[in-house]
Amino acid sequence: MSLSFTSRVLEIEAIIDHVFSKKRLAAEAAQMAAPLITFVEDNAFKPLYNNKRLAILGEAVLARELCSAWFRMRGSYDEALSPAQWTQLRNDMISNDSLARRGYNSGIDKVIITASSTPHVSPKMVATTLAAIMGAVHEDGGDTAVHKVMQHLGFFNHTLLTVTS
Repeated sequence: MSLSFTSRVLEIEAIIDHVFSKKRLAAEAAQMAAPLITFVEDNAFKPLYNNKRLAILGEAVLARELCSAWFRMRGSYDEALSPAQWTQLRNDMISNDSLARRGYNSGIDKVIITASSTPHVSPKMVATTLAAIMGAVHEDGGDTAVHKVMQHLGFFNHTLLTVTS
């Protein structure tokens, strides 16, 4: 993997506290320059697709993991959380706006691979890249890795997911 891709992967790993066994997944999660670019890996040109497919997977993975936490959560009187509370939790934690905020706060905006004609990354690009990174984590390490990264990034830090007595 070329130096710039390697450095991006290392930055992503530091941000999310996950070491990828399949480094290419992390590079693909950050790639927004074009539908397909090439990079050098093992002295050969290799394709690197954009992060759209990983972002779709990541959004589903984020929703499933957060929904599972919502489902298991009980209130102070051992009552289940309501569907309306799930909607609130989902909107607060994994909407595009909240993903973008979390991405900017953690530095995801600095690792996005963009075309030279793209001077600034937009909040939508940051949200998409964070979702793509979560998709890459899922493909690399499964559900346990996703849960660990979500915990590290604060996805479970919500008042609905804390028991109050």
